[in-house]
Amino acid sequence: MIMHDRELTMALCAYKQSPFLAAAAESLAKQTVPVKVIVATSTPSDHVKDIAGNYGWDYCVNPVSGGGIASDWEFAVSCASTPYVAIAHQDDIYFPEYAERVLAAFRRYPESQIVFTDYCDLAEGQYLRNRGYLRVKRLLLWAYYWKHSWKLGLFKRLPLCFGNAICCPSVAYHVSKIGPLRFDREFSVNLDWAKWLELSAQDGAFSYIPACLMAHRIDSTTETSAAITDHRRFDEDMRIFTKIWGKRVAKWLMRFYAKSYQMAEGQKNE
Repeated sequence: MIMHDRELTMALCAYKQSPFLAAAAESLAKQTVPVKVIVATSTPSDHVKDIAGNYGWDYCVNPVSGGGIASDWEFAVSCASTPYVAIAHQDDIYFPEYAERVLAAFRRYPESQIVFTDYCDLAEGQYLRNRGYLRVKRLLLWAYYWKHSWKLGLFKRLPLCFGNAICCPSVAYHVSKIGPLRFDREFSVNLDWAKWLELSAQDGAFSYIPACLMAHRIDSTTETSAAITDHRRFDEDMRIFTKIWGKRVAKWLMRFYAKSYQMAEGQKNE
């Protein structure tokens, strides 16, 4: 089976005036296989429009402003017409083989709901793969090193019960299989984790590529850092753990996560 031209859309979500948007766009333009790229935003500006125009990409403006991340992601995916869509984050970098490896995984595991990859941090211009918390995340994904694609609900869900080890920017969705993408507006940070838990209860597979194919930027200006600083990450992690385990176990788990947040904050400027 041969993948047809441009079966994967990389939907680049742009918000306000990110200084890293141009680098993210350049990384998408350097993919080793043809992909469809669109730029979607709910905060239109000449800066974002010009970057899309430089590459001849579709520039899509969300008519619903102020809807939050869930609205922005849903709109971006709705603008795509391909069977597979990855929501590319404006601060991150996608290595040249990302699309090629993702498409190969969908070909090998056609029952996949999502395909996701390993990743590294990008901090102060350096790619950092072996930070402690990244090793912990890989440990949580132990079942996917045993078998790279799981249809059995137990093994799809179990790694998610101890934390969100799936890197959201690395995920490509089989939208023609799972249908219109909808995210839980109860969350502003963990809407991805909530989505994985929802999908884990449905038919289909989660498929993992244990290769570092993208870099997640760590910077004080990014949404991830902001969510740790203002305690949204802690609060939303606590809510999900409570839904899974109940309040007593959730409090115990959050002791470990609170320490990891402190370490992440301390490592931002390493």
